[in-house]
Amino acid sequence: MIRRLIVLIVAVCTANAISAQRDMAKLLIEMPDSVVNYLNQSKRTELVDFYNMGVKAQTMNLLYCVTTLDSISDNYADIRLSESARMQIQILEEFNGDSVICVAKTVFGQEPETELAFYSTQWEPLKTDNFIDSIEQHELMAKPDTMNAEDYSRLEALIDPVMFEAEIIPQDFAIQFSLATPFVSNDDKERLKSILKSRKVKWDGERFK
Repeated sequence: MIRRLIVLIVAVCTANAISAQRDMAKLLIEMPDSVVNYLNQSKRTELVDFYNMGVKAQTMNLLYCVTTLDSISDNYADIRLSESARMQIQILEEFNGDSVICVAKTVFGQEPETELAFYSTQWEPLKTDNFIDSIEQHELMAKPDTMNAEDYSRLEALIDPVMFEAEIIPQDFAIQFSLATPFVSNDDKERLKSILKSRKVKWDGERFK
């Protein structure tokens, strides 16, 4: 009897731990203010409460801009921080039963640029290169068979500075990368479309590949 009780207690504790790992709303509220210093815990709690109430989940952040919680599930949240910034958060399960939090913050300036970061479920910062390899410029470009090398090199030289946009694809547990093209004319942007491509890397329980 005692043995069965111990097993039951362990099972309940384990289930609660797993549930806590996957509870995005709880993680979002507990997120350190330093991750987004103009969206404190009170504002994040307000967003989650509004979302759960079925009303538009918006709040005025500390920069006096509107922040909107567009969607949230057990393992994913999509937050429009302002008109010029977006944050995506996804919980990724590891082979060993632990979980990792992936955060993609994108700023929409002249062109979008994304910063990726990884955390433990206690919001302890983790090394990004432990979970994903650096994406290089050449991986997001390809010369069409009909294009000569000189024209390709000319187009390649237009991409300066090199800026990356990354978007979390929650249903695939993947991140899709593409090159941004700032300081380029509209005509050149059209020409660049012929050589630019995106790359999607998927979570395999250990890292994105």
